[in-house]
Amino acid sequence: MIPIQEQDLRKAVAGEYRGHLDRPIENVVIDSRKVTKNALFVAMKGENVDSHRFIAQAYDSGAGCVFASKEYASAHAIVVPEGRMLVVCEDPVLAMGDLAAWYRRQFRIPVVGVTGSVGKTSTKDMIAAALSGGFVTHKTPANLNNQFGLPLTVFGIEADTGAAVLEMGMNHFGEIRYLAHIAKPDIGVITNIGVSHIEFLGSQQGILQAKTEMLEEMDEHNTVLLCGDDPLLKEYAVSCKIPHLLYGFDEENDVCCLTCRQNGDILEAEIRYRDEEPVTVRARTIGNHMVYAMLAAYSCGRLTGLSPEQIREGLAGYTATGMRMQMVTTDAYRIIDDSYNASPSSMKAAIDVMCAEKAENGHRAVAILGDMFEMGFYSETGHREVGAYAAEKGVDLLLTVGEDSRYIAEEAAEHSATMEVHSYHTLEELKADLFSLVRSGDIILVKASRRMYFDTLVPLLKNGPQP
Repeated sequence: MIPIQEQDLRKAVAGEYRGHLDRPIENVVIDSRKVTKNALFVAMKGENVDSHRFIAQAYDSGAGCVFASKEYASAHAIVVPEGRMLVVCEDPVLAMGDLAAWYRRQFRIPVVGVTGSVGKTSTKDMIAAALSGGFVTHKTPANLNNQFGLPLTVFGIEADTGAAVLEMGMNHFGEIRYLAHIAKPDIGVITNIGVSHIEFLGSQQGILQAKTEMLEEMDEHNTVLLCGDDPLLKEYAVSCKIPHLLYGFDEENDVCCLTCRQNGDILEAEIRYRDEEPVTVRARTIGNHMVYAMLAAYSCGRLTGLSPEQIREGLAGYTATGMRMQMVTTDAYRIIDDSYNASPSSMKAAIDVMCAEKAENGHRAVAILGDMFEMGFYSETGHREVGAYAAEKGVDLLLTVGEDSRYIAEEAAEHSATMEVHSYHTLEELKADLFSLVRSGDIILVKASRRMYFDTLVPLLKNGPQP
């Protein structure tokens, strides 16, 4: 990050200032174990740990400044070393957001904000790859896309950064608005409106309302990319006041995929951007649903002034964030590791990829699926949809884990007379039976919401049965 001087802090963040900095801030952290010399340590009260307890340790580790809550500071004596500073504020997390918003505005670079129900991280990674063909590009690490992760990502923008791609996640109203205020995107991307977080937002219309909060921080000089194949986004575009482009497979979209094909682990798509001549681009990824990420990435490249050749070069270096549609080949299995998160639409897309592999290679398709969270009243319906879809697509062996995933198993068994189905309450129960059910040569899909810890299945499968 570029150094932050004391006068910058005072300009950006409201609070009671104690002491003075003798050196600028060179890093921002929320974990006291990651404090380095001249860092800003943001103390906060979490569900399990109050990191205010580590303020003295942070100063000992070289922190130049600490943000602390007024509540904590009024109840505890905090010793501020010579040449350091303490900022007492109402909410240290919001203070960090204020500083990040100020920091973002010091840069005149294109910033892309990415949100949506499904595919945010893959789309963010694809856009960053495309932009890297012409810019030094900074992006959200992994999926650090919340009120903690996005400000920390912003502080990672450096003097030589030419573009930034920032992912924005949420599960309640107002969160995208807050993150967009910090990010101030020049280009916005909304991937789709699904049912993720419907438990908190009430309906898909509520999800649409929450996702489009990003546009409140955009104006006529900006552009938002909306998936035109999504019915709600297509309808929303009619009244959208921000300049926008629709993208998708439908040729009526402003940006569309004319043809696509999978060549091993390389996905190739012929893209028509507005009225330009079609261009063929390639990326190392699997699944036709990834074309949406390629369309958004190509569009961002053109909007930022990159040539088709620069975008092609950037996309050729695309690397997915871990546990997202990664093909892992072992001596025994072909494993599709999509274990990071799940929704009905992403489950179906992953099943499509697995069954395409089955059709091409003739191997048995094995789906290991777990609960999808934050779906509220829609949970049973969503899980049953996935079960019926697995049966329709010809999955050979279905293994489910979790309370709600029993609906996947029930629906699959009802719709298929040939599929072998096993349902487990816990992951440990599945692991005990796993190697008596899978066979050498199987194509195995591993997918569930993050809190199901399905990422532990992949190394187990890679290492094979233990004696």
